[in-house]
Amino acid sequence: MKLRELNLPPAKAALWFLGQAGYVIQTRELSVVIDPYLTDSVAEVTPEFGRIFPPPMTPEELQADIFIVTHNHGDHLDPQTIQRYQHRQDTNFIAPRIAALRLAELGVPVANLIQLNAGEELALKGVTIKGVFALPTSPDVLDTTGYLLTFPNGRSIYHTSDTGFVPLVLQAAPKNVDVLLVPINGKWGNLTIEQAVELTVAVNPRYVIPNHYDLMALNSENPETFQWFCRQRRLETQSVLPDINHPFVWE
Repeated sequence: MKLRELNLPPAKAALWFLGQAGYVIQTRELSVVIDPYLTDSVAEVTPEFGRIFPPPMTPEELQADIFIVTHNHGDHLDPQTIQRYQHRQDTNFIAPRIAALRLAELGVPVANLIQLNAGEELALKGVTIKGVFALPTSPDVLDTTGYLLTFPNGRSIYHTSDTGFVPLVLQAAPKNVDVLLVPINGKWGNLTIEQAVELTVAVNPRYVIPNHYDLMALNSENPETFQWFCRQRRLETQSVLPDINHPFVWE
């Protein structure tokens, strides 16, 4: 994956899907990575959750200006990815409280670590980042937080994190963003396909990209079913299934 070799016009942004709920987002000026799971560390603890396909890149190949973690589950905050990441001294890390503590334990410099919880907002390197309420999927990640990113060129993206479904999730979600990134696996507390469609209706994004369906056999779902339900609702939102290794570019 040649992330930084993409020459983007000022008004555009690009997104690479890394599998599970991981993404790299890039504009002309900077790059942001969210929840990259680039090893098979979960399977070392729970073999039933091994990867179906290899990582699209190694942790050593990853480089970002901002590194966001939404919660402390191994497929989102991967200890091996963090420990093998080569640019910890030059990258700003953002996470909610429990996840931030774990990142510090894994060697992320405290000076580069910013705690950002739901309802909080900051500007960093020209990007406005807002924590958005997510319903935690288990008691060990009660700090789970979604994030809304707005880039200097106006492009915006909302990563819901893992989340369950309650009316407050719909009410708290940002509206009319460019891109919505949403789980559809419907297992272990996450949104079902139908619930993910309801969240899409509430957010009304230009594009919606489902996740959490592809990497582990026991945690899988058919993303084309999600697209079918979106079509049945006659949404103006375009549902996109990016190919691993190929960027989705929008403006």
